Amino acid sequence: MRLPNRKRRDRKLAKDCPVQHLKRLFLTTALFLVACVGTDFIAEPTMTVPARIVIAPTNTAVGVGKTTGFQAAYYDNQGNQIPDVAFQWSSSDPNIASIDANGQALGHDTGQTKITARARGVTSGAAILTVVANPNQVARVVIVPDSGNIGIGGTLQFAALAQDLNGQMLSDRTANWRSSDATIATVSSTGLATGLQPGRVNISATVEGVESSAVRLTILGTSRSGTFTRNPNTSYNVSGTATLAQQPNGGLVLRLGSDFSSSNGPRLEVFLSATNTVGANSLNLGGLQRTSGVQSYNVPAGVTLTTYNWVIIHCVPFNVTFGHAQLR
Repeated sequence: MRLPNRKRRDRKLAKDCPVQHLKRLFLTTALFLVACVGTDFIAEPTMTVPARIVIAPTNTAVGVGKTTGFQAAYYDNQGNQIPDVAFQWSSSDPNIASIDANGQALGHDTGQTKITARARGVTSGAAILTVVANPNQVARVVIVPDSGNIGIGGTLQFAALAQDLNGQMLSDRTANWRSSDATIATVSSTGLATGLQPGRVNISATVEGVESSAVRLTILGTSRSGTFTRNPNTSYNVSGTATLAQQPNGGLVLRLGSDFSSSNGPRLEVFLSATNTVGANSLNLGGLQRTSGVQSYNVPAGVTLTTYNWVIIHCVPFNVTFGHAQLR
């Protein structure tokens, strides 16, 4: 029996040029796989974040007639620090302290002012600059701890540390405490914060007219939720809601809602992550059970509501994130 023309050509090619034949088989197999799984062969893209400016120090002091320096760093939307950026510096009260184009601040009168830097349409967070006439008076107030998470009805003790111009601790100073939203959390005259409802507040303290930098306090409910968005650098779609909920026994479960939907792909798996990308410290909850509808995933013991901030649907064989949801 005679072979079909194509098969005879393939056998002749294999005999006459085995290397070319292997290349042809490899390409054919690769094309078959692409058609089978429908997956883009791309590297994991870099997720973008808002550009930002970080200035240092964030809370410092200077004497009247003296100078102190600030530095700034610009980070682009991929988190890369960009060198040789020209910053525009400003002081919220130039009568207390002025600042020049090089970030050198000069104290004029006692009090506090806020220093910011701006470049390429981005403005930094404010740093506190305190100007003092006496090097032994309160020049800086620091709150410890510098952040915290508590549940509804939970408490967290803060302390306000007063320092002089030389950084020496000043004892027996009374602090006046403030919560940015007393409906979410209150703070007592001794610095004890109490959670009232889910949300975030800033806690600050003032000692002898010198205000601290604020610290963030998060009041947790019994769950955190987020909405999926697709990875804009791929053609895949993920939508719907994800909820990380605490169970009566104290354990956690991740639920994908009835509105959940994902593109199909090989070995799609569900991750919890501290960032919007899958990394060495991400937690794999197992394979995606289905590409749409309600589904639940048990979370290992030891994980809390605040351990991870993102839910990610990730294609493991090709290291491609289809979409992610930030838990809030």
